Amino acid sequence: MRHFSVRAWVSENDHELVKLEAEAIDNLRLGLGGLARLHKGARLSFLRRKVNGELWLPAVVSYNGSARVGLLVTLRRGGTSEFSGYRKYSVDTSEGVSRPK
Repeated sequence: MRHFSVRAWVSENDHELVKLEAEAIDNLRLGLGGLARLHKGARLSFLRRKVNGELWLPAVVSYNGSARVGLLVTLRRGGTSEFSGYRKYSVDTSEGVSRPK
């Protein structure tokens, strides 16, 4: 983890992870000696929200960064995913045991 700076926020009441932010503070080589390289400054953010006052679920995930793959290809990507509309469901179940015939 020496290539990343990571900050985490935890809920005082529930002791649950609420937010996580990570940033590459140095270039990171992946693969055998540099098959790919994640560039310095790449970021990841993860946020969770308490739903119905009882359960912590994902709310927002975002990322932004660039990487070199192979010798010539540089990729720049970023995106955000938002999660909402969580619903609580209840299901009735029953069990039964019968004699084999």
